[in-house]
Amino acid sequence: MTAMEQARLTVSPYLVFPLVHSMQFGSEYLDMSIKPIQFAGNDTWISVLICGLFFHIIIWMIYGILNGNKTDLLQIHQRFFGKFVGRGLNMIFIVYFLLHASLLIRLFIEIVQVWLFPELATWLLALVLLLLVYYIVSGGFRVIVGICFLSLLRHLLILAMLFTAGYFHFNNLSPVMDHSLNELLLATKELTFPYVGVEMLFFVYTFIKTPEKSHKWAQLANLITTLSYLVVVLFSLLLFKFEQLSNQLWPQLTKYKFVKFPFIERFEFVGASAQIFWVIPIICLCLWASSRAVKVMFSVKQRTVLPICLVVVFAAVSMIAGRNQVEALQALLAQIGFYMIFAYIPFMYLVDMVRVKVKGTI
Repeated sequence: MTAMEQARLTVSPYLVFPLVHSMQFGSEYLDMSIKPIQFAGNDTWISVLICGLFFHIIIWMIYGILNGNKTDLLQIHQRFFGKFVGRGLNMIFIVYFLLHASLLIRLFIEIVQVWLFPELATWLLALVLLLLVYYIVSGGFRVIVGICFLSLLRHLLILAMLFTAGYFHFNNLSPVMDHSLNELLLATKELTFPYVGVEMLFFVYTFIKTPEKSHKWAQLANLITTLSYLVVVLFSLLLFKFEQLSNQLWPQLTKYKFVKFPFIERFEFVGASAQIFWVIPIICLCLWASSRAVKVMFSVKQRTVLPICLVVVFAAVSMIAGRNQVEALQALLAQIGFYMIFAYIPFMYLVDMVRVKVKGTI
């Protein structure tokens, strides 16, 4: 396999911006403010900024690894740890991406069932979504990036939150810096999962023209994600009391009840159904990355692997029965995501530094 893909399959560096932002800004934002507020209270917005800063450093580490090796993580694993261990690590990422896709599909279905169609069968909507995903992913990486770019329209819905401004209670933000550093860091840990997604850079690197130039666009994407989450958390703090937030399942959807238009009676229905713009790009990227990893590892066609991955995800979604199992899977992926970001990536960066030092002394 060549280090970089053919030019006709690659995308311009600036398109890393919608790709990274789409991976980070998923439907996790709907309930992202609940647990962090339990630790940091009215200072949760500070934890959002801290988490964003940490991810800027992580992106810098990712590009340090990738620019030094000029290939993707699938090859780097085998280069660093050998064929056997490298394949094992690749398998972990494949399972992680498939589980992530399964969780997002199940979350979206749950939103539709709670807010729109309570009697809708889980398997039916899962089947429709996966058929759509198959159509997009089979079109290739460039089509997926186009979907990520189109999903940026979802920010128009966030602007609709300005309708809630008349209900803000600014005294909810005081006193500022009323929590310890430990409490702020605990809240930061809870915020990690919504930010997770930058690891996809390890898999798309070889599909970017002059990928070294895409670093600034990845950093910009993380900055916009941080500002978006800052708005989400601030609006939650200004609109709800802490005890109200703990009783809300999806506080961000509840905010849509405050939006009133003369031609739309229930705007929250629009907000609920529009979550498709949050989940589809991530699901497509996860299935693309997992199917491509299998293709590289076992030298099979990606179009042969993709239907198998879709069947696995469909079975997983069908087995997630209710809210308790959704929360359990989300908690598991949040733990995996935390250690992947703040332990595994720095470890890989140090290993790469040691290899460079050793080569330089030989």
